Amino acid sequence: MFTKKTILRAAGASLAAVVSLAAPPLRAQSDGDRLQKLEQAVNQLQKRNAELEQEVSGLKKRTEWAPGLTEGKTKTQVTSDGKSYVEKVVPDLSSAEKWKLSPWITELELFGDLRLRYEYRGARLPDHFQFGQDNENDWQERERERYRLRIGLRGTVLEDWFFGVRLETSASARSTNVTFGADTSTTSPGGGGPFAKGDDGVFVGQAYGGYKGFPGFTFTGGRMPNPFVNTRMVWDDDINPEGLAEQWKHTFTIGGGAPEPVYSKDGKAVAGPPPEPLLKIDVFANFGQFVYDDTNPTNPIGPRPTTTQPIGGETQLTPNTNAFLLGWQVGAKFDFPHIVYFQLAPTLYNYTGNGNTFNVHFSGDPGGNQTGINSLLVFDIPAEVGWKLWKIPMRAFGDFATNFEADDRAAAAGHSGGGGQRYAYEAGLGIGQLKKKRDWQIEGYWLHQEQFSLDPNLIDSDLFDSMLNQQGVVVTAGYMLADAVLFNVTWAYAWRINGSYGTGGQNPDITINPHDQYQIFQANLNFKF
Repeated sequence: MFTKKTILRAAGASLAAVVSLAAPPLRAQSDGDRLQKLEQAVNQLQKRNAELEQEVSGLKKRTEWAPGLTEGKTKTQVTSDGKSYVEKVVPDLSSAEKWKLSPWITELELFGDLRLRYEYRGARLPDHFQFGQDNENDWQERERERYRLRIGLRGTVLEDWFFGVRLETSASARSTNVTFGADTSTTSPGGGGPFAKGDDGVFVGQAYGGYKGFPGFTFTGGRMPNPFVNTRMVWDDDINPEGLAEQWKHTFTIGGGAPEPVYSKDGKAVAGPPPEPLLKIDVFANFGQFVYDDTNPTNPIGPRPTTTQPIGGETQLTPNTNAFLLGWQVGAKFDFPHIVYFQLAPTLYNYTGNGNTFNVHFSGDPGGNQTGINSLLVFDIPAEVGWKLWKIPMRAFGDFATNFEADDRAAAAGHSGGGGQRYAYEAGLGIGQLKKKRDWQIEGYWLHQEQFSLDPNLIDSDLFDSMLNQQGVVVTAGYMLADAVLFNVTWAYAWRINGSYGTGGQNPDITINPHDQYQIFQANLNFKF
């Protein structure tokens, strides 16, 4: 590039001028004249040297920036300051392609993912005519091809404020999938037919803002990523709760000592990098106040409506206040670097009322209510231990939950004495990791969810089809085809725990109740950007 040649020529000319002026002078010149000319030459050289340093600095910045322009349309731009020419590669953009950001946005990130999926799921009726059903041992099955698209922006505003927005396919809280060919009916939006787009809508999956100006604290409001340490046993990972969240985290270190001295080439001791601590302890607390059900109206015209419970027959005033889900979590992670880590996150979930949508008491049996949130006070303890063996990451993980009000929930469902069905737990092992190309991971675990243990509206919609009173095995495996491309498969098989109860919960994918047995297989190709 002739920019480099210009700099070298200018430096050479300046050096030649100094040498010529510093050479032995003619006898006719006085010492004073020679000294004056030499000082002038030195000043000119210093000035030119400063100019060259600025040009070199600018060239380095352009060199660092230029590789990002190797893709897309570019052009070469030549500029001159009257003394030298500078050549640089710039984007060839029209005025419509230039994106301007507000000056108060200090950081902005575009993120998202695309997933292609094949799925099979099926459930079997009991082997006897239970709950008045026909077709014993009959399976209801479904195969489908699906896709998911999520794309968003997140960033910081004036350093301490942050925001995030994410758009996604599907209006469901527990799924962002769209099924190929599922909107062919003439009653679908757009008139149906092959390759219709009636259910290919775009919805707001996340819209939140927050503040992190106090050391260790983060405050968030809106439709947000789940702020709690959790597992799919309690929370479907597609759910983005709405409301407020407060988080705090602080790291304590033990051991490590003073940095060891490092010696320079001339033998002088300089400060070395600080050694890793013997133990790092991350203490954290997460709290959430989520709007579970917005009651409308809060003050109806005329007498306040009532609700009659279908099982107990009680007549109650319909709630006229919002229902909130409150979460309280305090935990810690103990990390012995490069050796082992352990994390424990005890959590309590409680509900402030039932709202007017979920005020009918939960039953779980066929024909009964599947979504009621009465008598739920859930204590949950997710835990994880991780280590490396032959440089391969491994972990043991688990979760245990109990509903302290299961006796009342069972009685309201018509199963007095069934409060023992209050527990849920999982336990498993994982090997490998999924971070970069050629990484792999395998996980397997046992999952057990009793009828009156958890909120049926929050549990994972895939593994056991959003249904309680089931237990079984889950196996997942994944391989990174590229740094941002993942192929993974999931298989699960479940059986009913208590044969006297239905499988409480609601999912439009498999409509039978109970699921005496259930099976699912998914194969996914994921693209992250």
